[in-house]
Amino acid sequence: MNLKLALAAVLIAPLALTACAKKDAAPHDATEASAAVTNDKVTPEQQAAIDSLDKPVLDEKNTDVPAEIANAPADEATADTEQTEASAAAH
Repeated sequence: MNLKLALAAVLIAPLALTACAKKDAAPHDATEASAAVTNDKVTPEQQAAIDSLDKPVLDEKNTDVPAEIANAPADEATADTEQTEASAAAH
């Protein structure tokens, strides 16, 4: 019986100590370091370089859908008939 209690204490003690431990300040420092990178201003020259590289290729290899269908405006959304019937019945 004492052996089982000792074994249970040995297994549970590290879990309890880990759960109740104080949190380190290291994650806070890491977030400050990453925030410093995002606060840098992007110059117009840098933005022009980004824009020149960041242009997607639009349907260059997609030949199964004609351009007039692919570029057509989307259809209007289908009305929710259940909600309109319920609101008509309520009034």
